[in-house]
Amino acid sequence: MADWLIRALKTFVQAFFGVLIPELCVILNGGFPESIETTWVIFGPIVAAALSAGISAAWNIISEKLKEP
Repeated sequence: MADWLIRALKTFVQAFFGVLIPELCVILNGGFPESIETTWVIFGPIVAAALSAGISAAWNIISEKLKEP
């Protein structure tokens, strides 16, 4: 597996839990208001983590390409 892909997957996991944990704390302390859909509790962290992983992958691919002779 490419090194950039492994780093992107690690970034995805870190970002996912970094966004999910505060949302779970809100739910455990009384929940979200009725106007917010509950599906966003799961899809919000996934979107944030996917964006972070995509940025990480792009950065690492560009870095590797610049190092090549």
